[in-house]
Amino acid sequence: MNYKQKPIYLSSFLKEGSKYIKTEGSIAGHEFGKIEKKTIIWPKNIDSATINPKSFIELKKQFKLERLLIIDKLAGTDGVVSIINHINRSGQNFLRGNTPEEKFPQFPDMSKIYNKIKGLDTAVVHTLGYKRFQDLPNEENVVWSEVIGLIAPVAHYVGIKIFAIGGNTFENIKQYIRNT
Repeated sequence: MNYKQKPIYLSSFLKEGSKYIKTEGSIAGHEFGKIEKKTIIWPKNIDSATINPKSFIELKKQFKLERLLIIDKLAGTDGVVSIINHINRSGQNFLRGNTPEEKFPQFPDMSKIYNKIKGLDTAVVHTLGYKRFQDLPNEENVVWSEVIGLIAPVAHYVGIKIFAIGGNTFENIKQYIRNT
């Protein structure tokens, strides 16, 4: 898949990414800008006021989103991986109490949120949320995610086709973005 003209949703690495992004505006609790001609969207906050179906419907309209690449911070893996599923261990779900919205169902199918990215190793991740990610549980053979399990379901709910990558450093992510 070619991401050169597709918006990228930066859900993690916000401090690191801000050094490279020229902010152009804000909409629906999100800011947007460019990295090397690629549109980058990022949330002002990871909370239900920002990450919800109404906000993502507005983002979908504004950016004509059919597909979205979501980037997350991971632990327990090296390099960049294609996220193919998640287990939400954050204790939060931003769809709860926010469905139905417009023509979308109250109880959406969440069995196939992610689309695999060819050429990358794959991972099923365990999402912890920002605070819990700072103090990782001691479990072997688990790939930890900062926030993908909170954001991807909402974007998927409003009909956006989700691709997701994660890595443990912004340098790996930045290099991947440059090469796509």
